[in-house]
Amino acid sequence: MALFITAACVGMMFGLASPSLAAPAFADFVGAEACARCHQKQYDLWNGSTHGRAGGSPGEVQLIARFDGQPLQFKDAVVIPTNSPAGSPIFRVNMDGTPPFDIAVDAVVGGGHMVGGGTQSFFNRHPDGTTRFLPFDFIRRENLWFVQLRAGLQWTPVSRDISLKTDLANWPPHRVLGSVTDMSNCQNCHGSQITAGWDEASKRFATHYQTLKINCESCHGSGRAHIDLVSKPGYERLADIGMKPLAALSKDESVKLCLQCHATKEVLREDPYLPGASLEDYFSLKLPVLGQNPYHVDGRIRSFSYQGNHLFSDCYRSGSMTCVDCHDPHGNSYRDVSHRELSGRFDNGQCTGCHASKAVAPERHSHHKPGSTGDSCVACHMPYLQHPGVGSKLRFARSDHSIPIPRPAFDQKLGIENACQKCHADQSIAWQERHTREWWGTLKPHPIAVANQLLFAGNTDPIAAASLLLKPNTGHPIAETAALASWMQRFLRPGMTNDARLVEPLKEFARSPDVDLRALGLTALHAGFIQHAPIYDFLAGEERPPAGFTDAVRLRWSIAADALATQHADRGDFSTALLFLEKSVEANPNNYVSLSHLALAHLRSGESEKAIAALRSAIQAKPTKAALHFQLAQTLVQLSRVPEAVQALETGLRLAPEDAAARRLLDQVRRP
Repeated sequence: MALFITAACVGMMFGLASPSLAAPAFADFVGAEACARCHQKQYDLWNGSTHGRAGGSPGEVQLIARFDGQPLQFKDAVVIPTNSPAGSPIFRVNMDGTPPFDIAVDAVVGGGHMVGGGTQSFFNRHPDGTTRFLPFDFIRRENLWFVQLRAGLQWTPVSRDISLKTDLANWPPHRVLGSVTDMSNCQNCHGSQITAGWDEASKRFATHYQTLKINCESCHGSGRAHIDLVSKPGYERLADIGMKPLAALSKDESVKLCLQCHATKEVLREDPYLPGASLEDYFSLKLPVLGQNPYHVDGRIRSFSYQGNHLFSDCYRSGSMTCVDCHDPHGNSYRDVSHRELSGRFDNGQCTGCHASKAVAPERHSHHKPGSTGDSCVACHMPYLQHPGVGSKLRFARSDHSIPIPRPAFDQKLGIENACQKCHADQSIAWQERHTREWWGTLKPHPIAVANQLLFAGNTDPIAAASLLLKPNTGHPIAETAALASWMQRFLRPGMTNDARLVEPLKEFARSPDVDLRALGLTALHAGFIQHAPIYDFLAGEERPPAGFTDAVRLRWSIAADALATQHADRGDFSTALLFLEKSVEANPNNYVSLSHLALAHLRSGESEKAIAALRSAIQAKPTKAALHFQLAQTLVQLSRVPEAVQALETGLRLAPEDAAARRLLDQVRRP
């Protein structure tokens, strides 16, 4: 077989058609009230829970925010939370150089329910059909309005030192409700059955949702088929009642049901996700480690995804722990593994239901007085940690779901406030570490996939680093993903040597049943080693049934290659970035984001015709993406191809008529 494979051949080999997986339809969802007819007890529990009070229209939700007419003073604006003549909440905006205007509050999310810091957010129905987040939030504990700054994305109280125009991350309002990949978005989590996307018929976005509460069908899936079946006589004898019983889910299935909202996820597909569809066909739970990794090496949060660190927990990996072992899914109350109701979130029964010996004399294990804070399992193993991603000016802490053992010195190295510091901030880390070891002896070693990342540190040799980081089948998929991603970011380059110490573990990852690990293994082999005939043959063999490259794998594969390209471009290595982008497009020729990036790379290399060809391919893949038309127009302007540039601008402005920069460019190129 020839060793030199053209891009066209590889593109045919790894080409990806538009995803066409069967999925639930919005019309299949009937709402929680339909469930109440037969499941009144569960409905009543849900209706009083934090899920049942998670959001809605202003008339449905208890407003904790003060729409009392007291002005919020910015450096260049005054925003007044008040009420319209009809009694509906609005924000009245008086901004320097702009006539005053009102923004209606059409939707509310949150009610300040969370113990570690609860907030309430507000949304407005935008003329383009999207529902957009308004950048004025209210926090219950501090009882004040706050904003998120553009610099560092930190949360901070409103003050005269802040410019509304230039300092706010979300002004003017642009972050939309729903997983709209074209825009900054809130994904699908803050409501039920949220769908948002471009509607070609109306030439605007269409946003739908059942409710901004988290309803029954968010977990159970669509109810129409179930209701149709059980409404007929004899349904008791049916093997299929139109809805999968959640009690029959496996451990992984159960956890993923909650992680569809309670985790950081990478969006994979354009079409909206609805409950009941395969989560991994629409989102990746692990690919975020390839970008701004949300986790420390042991799973504690770096940013804003505390429940996702359940995946690092030894209780989950080595045991059977699911979310509903501790959380009642209907009432959001607390229970033990046998579903016995507990007194609350700090009841030791959550842990002693499995670790029964610790319940005999808890103080012998805790070394703290009975009934004290230190005698609480949660206080030591699930301390409330401030979300680093929001800064420290406002309290927004969540219980650590990685359930670690106290390691004061180690936590200090990671920059994490350890559990001991919560009560013993007046004592040194050395004092805390000494007591930890006196009481419990040698601490349990980290899992190998975690420990090896600690040993890796600044290793500069790819093979030596591979001996630590490329360790498949350790039983810790997310730590393996983080380690593999770390090696790829540091060492992977096109044209690598076909060394078995690198290739063999990558092949193992490429065969993994875990779809994220499989995709990253394939990405590494494709980008770094495909010029070698045995690797080409391996990839071609993996493409054939029974394994095959499913859409879920291919989408991750392409996104991973694009992420690596971006990192190389950020470091100024544009030639390597270009090669990774070519691999991304080979894996998925319809990845319009990678095609757009590829066009920029070609333009930077002086290959303008290739840049235009890539942009036209991107537009063919995503014709409703206005930014692609504007990017094409800018490229054409540089080449003095004015009529084509005008056409591209006019097309883009039909999709995004509010884009002032594009309109200015159109006026400029039309001038004689």
